[in-house]
Amino acid sequence: MKIYNSLTKQIEQFKPIATNNVRIYSCGPTVYNNLHIGNLAAFIYADLLRRAIVSCGYQVTAVMNITDVDDKTIRDSKKEYPEHDPMEALKLLTHRYEEIFIDDLSRIGNDETSLTFIRATETIQEMIQITQGLLDAGLAYLAEDAIYFSIKNYELAGYKYGQLQEIDRSHERARIVNDEYDKNSASDFALWKHTTKDEPSWEASYKINDESIVIPGRPGWHIECSAMSQKLLGIPFDIHTGGIDLKFPHHENEIAQSCGVSGSKVFANYFVHNNHILVDGKKMSKSLNNFFTLRDIEQKNFSPMAFRLLVLSSHYRNESNFSWEILESAQRRLNHWQAVADTRWQYEKSSLNWDEDISITLQNDLNTPVAVSQIDKYFDYLESSNMAPSQVDLRKISDLLGIDLHLPDINEETKGIIKKRELARKNKDWTESDNLRQQLEQMGIAIKDTQNGPVWSRI
Repeated sequence: MKIYNSLTKQIEQFKPIATNNVRIYSCGPTVYNNLHIGNLAAFIYADLLRRAIVSCGYQVTAVMNITDVDDKTIRDSKKEYPEHDPMEALKLLTHRYEEIFIDDLSRIGNDETSLTFIRATETIQEMIQITQGLLDAGLAYLAEDAIYFSIKNYELAGYKYGQLQEIDRSHERARIVNDEYDKNSASDFALWKHTTKDEPSWEASYKINDESIVIPGRPGWHIECSAMSQKLLGIPFDIHTGGIDLKFPHHENEIAQSCGVSGSKVFANYFVHNNHILVDGKKMSKSLNNFFTLRDIEQKNFSPMAFRLLVLSSHYRNESNFSWEILESAQRRLNHWQAVADTRWQYEKSSLNWDEDISITLQNDLNTPVAVSQIDKYFDYLESSNMAPSQVDLRKISDLLGIDLHLPDINEETKGIIKKRELARKNKDWTESDNLRQQLEQMGIAIKDTQNGPVWSRI
């Protein structure tokens, strides 16, 4: 399998650390609101990567974090649950949106059962231990408002900062206490923040200059993923995934603190980043109010699986565009695939073996546009030849792309109406035939009359 590695800036032959198990960590959601579809696209690509690796014969241990404490979750929990204490308000907000997120994953075709989820709030002690280890190594220091990671000391210790992208060094003496940077500058970042008013807090005991100090507070954003990935996968692990906007500062700071505390020169062997979905040429974001959620899609009567197909129609490393017209085209493609798949209930089973292996296509840097095109050609051929796809090929598509085409057969009542309509047509009773067609349409079934008889499909 070949994959583009953001660390080396080139496509590489994938070589796992262990012979029988590939360990993957995916940056998961910050659960303070409904995720927009740009966020969901990143999780679709991560799911696709896991499927492609499984197709190579490997077992996969896939971990995804749930960020349930940070600036945004605290801010919104105060707004939505002002009558509760800060810790309880945080739990109420984040658990609510965590459930919605996992449901969203299932609806867009991701196999959420293949993931091990881990919450940031379940890993506080590991974050404290990493922070202490960085203090002991001279890579962190105590300031008036937080314990900070020292990028200067990190580089003096022989490590490289800025492995994923070029970084502006003009502000390297600045400190960043908020969870996200406002500019592309390399700055010391907060590992553990002192308690402020009306925020959830954990007690942490640190030893600094042979003195034990208790600092009530909470973790910074970057250290959360380091703690969660190390707890379940160790260092180094195989692949780290996420959106391209997480390269800096988040992933870069993960590398720095994880390598600094472990002494390893490698945090993850491969970083795989997907590009943005654009709306009117701009990155989809809540701050620009140009985003859509899965609920927006469904309210316009589009299938979440049509959105998945829209995502897979673009290569993960390319910017792609979202519009309702593009989504409508993806819905038509999905409808066509499902209609051809449903012919297996109506035609004699095809003995045709699909000669294009989409697993090989996906193993070539997740080339989903070519894979989608291959399926189009295969289904067009079957339709023109009055042949049904084999169960083996439908299973292959489901396993590799997460597009489940194994819909159940229609019931006997519906089949009976189709037979009655066909009899009416033979008797040239067009009024009865039209009435039965309308009845079928109300039941969600469309009929296409062919030389070989009626062929139904779902509306």
